[in-house]
Amino acid sequence: MPRSETASWKSEGLGHWLTVAWADALQRVMGSAAGDFQVASVDPGAWNEWLAPFWYRLEPPAFPNGGISVGIPEPTSRATGGDADPSGALLELVNRLAAAAGEIISARIGKQVRFSAAQPCEFPSNLENAFQIAFLLEGSTYVLGVAPDPGLVRDWEAEAELLEASGQGATPPGIPGNLDLLLEVELPLCVTFGRTQLPLKDVLKLSSGSIVELNRLVNEPVEVLINNCVIARGEVVVVDGNYGIRVTEIVSRQERIRSIF
Repeated sequence: MPRSETASWKSEGLGHWLTVAWADALQRVMGSAAGDFQVASVDPGAWNEWLAPFWYRLEPPAFPNGGISVGIPEPTSRATGGDADPSGALLELVNRLAAAAGEIISARIGKQVRFSAAQPCEFPSNLENAFQIAFLLEGSTYVLGVAPDPGLVRDWEAEAELLEASGQGATPPGIPGNLDLLLEVELPLCVTFGRTQLPLKDVLKLSSGSIVELNRLVNEPVEVLINNCVIARGEVVVVDGNYGIRVTEIVSRQERIRSIF
């Protein structure tokens, strides 16, 4: 079912930050559970799977002018919820996704965003601001749809504009505005080259000289983590005989701050 084109949801236009927020939330939720998970794209265009069998409704009580519907087509439900009745697993996934998205949106608009527990719902009546998120899992591509109500989008946009006009910046709730007291705190930093999962029988077979294949290609960047949160990506270099990382990508300042806590 095609949706109407609207300038507010083109890739670099008004409201684009909201699509990115949900993609980041999905990466945070699924990436922590599946090492081979990766968000592939966020597309505000038409989606041929809007008639998904599973739709869930999220309501933010502090913003009464609308909510968000999340659609999960059958292939995605099988991949994330299993072949048996997936309703419980999908509800858990949507609630976790809503919690992560709420944190990111809160940082963007400067007000706390919390969603009530997800509830099964019918096909949304308005797809004006809808978008799909495509992601890779175990070598296959899956999608899910997110359909925010126009009234909610307008409310959040107004809050984001007020925050920017005030010049206060988007400090995540619960994080102190004055970070100077923490700047000398030392944090453990680690670099991950990749991950894999092994049956216990294979772990017991490991010996000197064994080779364990990881889920990362040799030309892919490695991840730099603080408190198990990815803060940057880069390439491996050698400095005076020691391994080092040349940073090629960093996450947002808010995400780096959040990794401290």
